[in-house]
Amino acid sequence: MVEIPLSSATDQFTVLFLTFARIGTICMLMPGLGESYVTPQIRLGIAFAFSVIIAITVRGMMPELNGFTDVLMAVFSEVMAGLIFGTAMRFFLAAPQIAGQMTSQLTSLSNIFASGAPLMEASSILGAWFVVGAILFIFVSGMHYLMIDALAISYNVIPLGGFPNLGDAAESLVKIFAGVFALGVQMAAPFILLSLIFNLGVGLTNRMLASLPLYFVAMPISILGGIYVLAYAIGPVLAAFRAAFSTWLAAPFA
Repeated sequence: MVEIPLSSATDQFTVLFLTFARIGTICMLMPGLGESYVTPQIRLGIAFAFSVIIAITVRGMMPELNGFTDVLMAVFSEVMAGLIFGTAMRFFLAAPQIAGQMTSQLTSLSNIFASGAPLMEASSILGAWFVVGAILFIFVSGMHYLMIDALAISYNVIPLGGFPNLGDAAESLVKIFAGVFALGVQMAAPFILLSLIFNLGVGLTNRMLASLPLYFVAMPISILGGIYVLAYAIGPVLAAFRAAFSTWLAAPFA
């Protein structure tokens, strides 16, 4: 029978506990797992499974902990690191949300009385559809493997038990959100171009035919044009989202 020294067993449990503090926090915010329709039990179970695997690889990074206070500070540091990485991942879902909201407004498909049922925040139907489509595309295209890999890469950025630099983290998160907002506008670019051309044509038509009931004529054309462009543009739009998200996952906070 193999005997495990008590100190070794305690260190292994401490590493697993610290790893779970970070991985569990990230999984609570990660796209796909952090949605409101995924039960906390499933999220915690998946987070624990990831923690067991990652704890084996990061046990050599464990700092020297002397007393309960050091352990408590290490746990707090890991939770903060998890919040930083999880928030950064979550920010990328704002891109399809922004693109969907802009598309709804530009193609007359918005409805102020519709809420994003699958989401935590209110949204137009098309905005919610963009977000759900992006989450589905993440798993269909295999990008969830990159998110799992990013969990391990996070320990290269912030070592186990190391307290993150909050100033640098805040600056990086602001840069990420600025890039995500620009990405959302780029994803909506086909519909911005469609709206510009369509409204220019509507304005010229109104000048030439002032007696024409323009609203009743233009609205169906705007909706049909938006659906037509959406059918052709949804593939490249989601591909642009995947390219930006996968590039960040390969080297987070680089």
